[in-house]
Amino acid sequence: MKHQEDSKKTYKVGQVQINFTDKPLTAWGGLCSVVAKYIKGIGFKKWVERHIPVREESPNSKGIYEKVLALYLTSLIGGTRFSHVGWLGHGIEVVKKCFGVEWLPQSASVLTRFFAKFRQKYNESLRKSAVKLAYKLVEHVKVTEDILILDSTVCVRYGSQEGAYKGYNPKKPGRPSHHPLKAILGSGYVVNLWNRRGDTHSSHQCILFHKQVLLEMPEWLKIKWTLADSGFGGENFLEYMESRGHRYVVALKITACAQHVILFIKDWKRIAPGIEVGEAEAKLSTWEKFRRLIVIRQDSKVRPKAAGKQPYLFKEMEEYENFRFTVLVTNDREVSGEEIWALYRPRANVENRIKDLKIDYGWDEFNVHSFWGTEAAMILIGMVFYNITHHLNRLVFKTEKGVVLKLKTLRMKVLAIPAIYGGGGRCPTLRLGVIDGRFREKILGWLEQIERLGLNLFKCNAVEPPKTA
Repeated sequence: MKHQEDSKKTYKVGQVQINFTDKPLTAWGGLCSVVAKYIKGIGFKKWVERHIPVREESPNSKGIYEKVLALYLTSLIGGTRFSHVGWLGHGIEVVKKCFGVEWLPQSASVLTRFFAKFRQKYNESLRKSAVKLAYKLVEHVKVTEDILILDSTVCVRYGSQEGAYKGYNPKKPGRPSHHPLKAILGSGYVVNLWNRRGDTHSSHQCILFHKQVLLEMPEWLKIKWTLADSGFGGENFLEYMESRGHRYVVALKITACAQHVILFIKDWKRIAPGIEVGEAEAKLSTWEKFRRLIVIRQDSKVRPKAAGKQPYLFKEMEEYENFRFTVLVTNDREVSGEEIWALYRPRANVENRIKDLKIDYGWDEFNVHSFWGTEAAMILIGMVFYNITHHLNRLVFKTEKGVVLKLKTLRMKVLAIPAIYGGGGRCPTLRLGVIDGRFREKILGWLEQIERLGLNLFKCNAVEPPKTA
């Protein structure tokens, strides 16, 4: 009774009266309209029910799809913890109606218990399904030739999670972490992902990881180049790539030996204001033969946001003190150094995608005590959720200039639209709070585009249902 009495009280803010309503409202009208239509159209529910390897036998179980959907929606609206699953709370009824479910978890423990059930064999089944899903999306956009980008990154941990050990961690030295590997196509789709212990060396398992990518890659997709970060710059990986005839460009750490090579480059070619390219044949200390190095130096006075690093040794040298350097190694002898640099630059977009995964999707922060549970969450967010959202973004939301928007931008411009759910004659209606007529037309255009996509994940014959124990 006291609650009802309090809800009837009114207050004023200036000339505006403050009161309450019991009507079903949501701040995420774009999410409940455009995204709900998209995942229904692609058959996402059937895909999840068929390819999530964990099975729940309890008669009290509410359903696996609802848990996976809750994690996806939490990631889309900006959540970075399992506890953020409750962020949809005030508009949860509208979300359930629009996404066609009777229940969605509102407690973090529901999701953490679910991911604690994952084991290594389950993860391999989930990863294979996620890989095949990725290539189905690639095939749908008719990409037949692409570049492959390999990357290792650090996910900082603040607890005693399995596999979280002290290792390479440039931003948080001494802090436990995981050290995952990712393979991303230049078209933006993540095609492989492994989690690794935090004390794993950057180059550990790189060859096996790349072999798995090639083994699972469809015949119709041709890889022109492989680009990789410095974690893949070891002799074993480079020799492996050369022995199989794969063209590569790999960034190198600027070690003392690499600095020595830079000092002896005298012929620098200016390719843009403040940017010069040089090259050399060099045999670094850990290599068994000479290889072609491409060195890019950028003048920080001309380009204050210059990429690259300034070696400590060069800070004391007047001739080099304003330069930042990037060192690349390649097995191609025909392409010019300028073209190699232009080829490698798109990898910076991958760095932005990794930041997008970490900052916008919370990919690196959804973790549980179990190593395999954490990896399962990484696969779902970093491959399944990311790829289908990227696909929607690429085909529907991209700008007239073809720019694919970041999730942060989509969240504020598309997903976060106030809406009210209610009757509309014989059909329940979601009324979006959009005043601008042009934006209304744009939303209707998006819905029509989704209608025409013609993509149904469940009809993918190449994907077999996982085997469960």
